[in-house]
Amino acid sequence: MSLKFRLALLYSLSVFIILLISAFSIFFLNENFRRDEFSKRVVLEALENIDLYFSIPAPTPAIIDDLNKNAANSLPQEKIFIFDAAKRLLYSTPNAPAPSISAEQFKTAEQKEIHTFSENNYECALISRIINDRRYYVFACASDVFGQRKSNNLKWLLFASVSMGLLLAVLLSFFYVRHVMGPLENLKQEIEKIDEKNLSERIIVPNVNSEVGQIAKKFNEMLERLEQAFEQRKNFVQHASHELRTPLANMLSITESAIGRNLSEEEYKKVLISLKEDQQDLINLTNSLLTLSRYEKISFVTDSTVIRIDEVLYETIDLAEQVWPRAIVAIEFATVPENQSKLELMGNEFLLKSAIHNLVKNGIHYSDDHKVKITIVAEENNIILHFENKGNQLTTEEQSKLFIPFFRGENTANKKGYGLGLSIVKRIVEVHNGSISYKPVGDNINRFTVFIPNRQP
Repeated sequence: MSLKFRLALLYSLSVFIILLISAFSIFFLNENFRRDEFSKRVVLEALENIDLYFSIPAPTPAIIDDLNKNAANSLPQEKIFIFDAAKRLLYSTPNAPAPSISAEQFKTAEQKEIHTFSENNYECALISRIINDRRYYVFACASDVFGQRKSNNLKWLLFASVSMGLLLAVLLSFFYVRHVMGPLENLKQEIEKIDEKNLSERIIVPNVNSEVGQIAKKFNEMLERLEQAFEQRKNFVQHASHELRTPLANMLSITESAIGRNLSEEEYKKVLISLKEDQQDLINLTNSLLTLSRYEKISFVTDSTVIRIDEVLYETIDLAEQVWPRAIVAIEFATVPENQSKLELMGNEFLLKSAIHNLVKNGIHYSDDHKVKITIVAEENNIILHFENKGNQLTTEEQSKLFIPFFRGENTANKKGYGLGLSIVKRIVEVHNGSISYKPVGDNINRFTVFIPNRQP
């Protein structure tokens, strides 16, 4: 069942229920009002007749004649019966059959004085009166012929109104749903035009403030992210293919050259050393790709422990200075925090060491003097690390692509690398709920800044 049909059905059903409840309420309220009004007329007729009957000490034929005329000309199908205290019939409307009144009804009339009830489409009233210290009863009943005709007419009018209202609601519901669903239908048609071949297409948003406009806006934002992801993935494959093809082509070229020549033992050793270097490059590249792939799948840090960031920095720097003896890495505190817990964070020590190692390595390789300065800033809720080195600064365009895998700026010319280190660093920092950014400062100073939440006490 389509959404349009469901909406039209729900709208029509809602209107039908409202009309039905309204019709029943009108009919029953009118019926209760009619019955109450007619019952009051029956009571007044009964009181009028008993007063007439006892208007003189002994009812004369003229009084009885007046009673008969009154019964014939008052209410439709009116019947009047007067009883004494012993329930003996004193007067009855001519040709009226004797009523069947139970002892319980007489008792109710004595208690309430006026007892009204409905019986066989008649409205009845049994009244108890004390006249000349003696109890008498008057029983009156009549049929509200004209009121019932009006009720029946009202019933058919309400039925016709509900039926016509339902028909109109169905017609209006389809018109309403078509009008409301029109923008969604247009949105669906525009979405159907977009696939992986034309992700640059965007949906026209005529009214940004409408719900459909908001959906279209969010969809365009999603397309923007998808386009960037596809573009990055395409660039990643192209760069990875290029990086893998280069050492493989070198290895093939060296091997073919060696096969076609008679080389000395020393020359063979040179060939094997060259092949070993290319193989080592392939291994390093493959390991970097596997590391990046593994970290891309991590959405949160497992095996978290309390880590002192300064201790991790010192341990990582000791290792870096062993690998690069010419390097000079200095650590300083912007301000020494009084509360040492501000230097602590929850995370994975191995991952953080890997990120810091890559940042230090990056700073050493692309600096003019092999020096890297690390500044620790301990804030109330964050730990900030500034990694600074002196060297050629990146352009604005290069800064926007800095953390894309395999991207290498102009300052990397004649320097070995694959452009994967910063991508790995960014992913590790993100899984620790942090962020990393680059900013050129001062005179040829490059600064990478890492924000990581500290451990809350």
